[in-house]
Amino acid sequence: MPHSISSAILKRDFGIHGVLDHAMAFDSAVTAPNSGIPSIFSTYADPRTIKALITPIRAEAIYGQGQKGDWLTDTAQFPFVELSGQTASYGDYDSSGDSDVNANWVQRQSFHFQTWTRWGEREAERMGAARLDWVSRKNEASISILNKTSNRISLFGMEGLQLRGALNDTALPPAIQPTPKIAPSGAATGSSDWLSMTDPMQVYADILKAFQQLSEQMGGNVTLESPLTLVIPTERQQCLLYTNQFRVSLRELLRENLPNLKIETLPEAGSTLSGGLSKVTQMQLFLREVDGQESVTTAFTEKLRAHAVERYSSYIRQKKSQGTWGTIWFYPVACVTMTGI
Repeated sequence: MPHSISSAILKRDFGIHGVLDHAMAFDSAVTAPNSGIPSIFSTYADPRTIKALITPIRAEAIYGQGQKGDWLTDTAQFPFVELSGQTASYGDYDSSGDSDVNANWVQRQSFHFQTWTRWGEREAERMGAARLDWVSRKNEASISILNKTSNRISLFGMEGLQLRGALNDTALPPAIQPTPKIAPSGAATGSSDWLSMTDPMQVYADILKAFQQLSEQMGGNVTLESPLTLVIPTERQQCLLYTNQFRVSLRELLRENLPNLKIETLPEAGSTLSGGLSKVTQMQLFLREVDGQESVTTAFTEKLRAHAVERYSSYIRQKKSQGTWGTIWFYPVACVTMTGI
């Protein structure tokens, strides 16, 4: 027969509480009824890491990039030379006619910025137990935030410094307006927005208007075969697929008539995807080079400087920094901006 055991003995010797004295035996169950398992054994952890979406960084891909100076450089000067002169009718003893050169130096200021990366020993090991390379992810985040800041400055400049942005440089010619749009019924839409209709020829007319303005600004230094870049808001890229009655899209029209035109999309050129940085929806058409000289570039002092790794009792930290000149328009007249598209 099984030997009974009192609740007092269970409490004293085995730390078991709440058991009634009667009919208790060694072979009786003392655990709560349970048919489940800990949830960890039925939980699947995907080995892939899904990253949150962020706005793409496009400034350098569109406007180019280059290093100017280094992280010790605060000011940069860019010489601008103009050839001038006049001629006169020839005479053996005539001294008329003169040729000259005029030079100016355009100044820009740099801006340097930083961020810290920190991780604790226990923090990193706990994330490692979850199969997350936490230190690498934190370093990736620091580079991402630096590049995002550089992209924003390259597009919009910095207040209080001689540091300009590609979209709002005060040296750029005044923006022009698109043509009023017509609805399929033939009535005016009352808007110049590309989304107010789906006719590729009306959008094409706006691009031709910008090209005409660029031709006038460049004084004949642009042709249909010139290397051009068209920058449109990402939120208007679907307009390139507008198709006419002959099933020819706007993108095909541009490819055929402007063979060296490169089309780029830029989130910050629109009012919706700019994160509040822009209040207008704008397009830019610019000449990439003039007589072999680039017309525009983003510039940096240093793309990335990783400073000393500092080790403390139970955590590590590291500073990273960058420096930028924003965007430098060597030929502002080589760009046409159109707002309100």
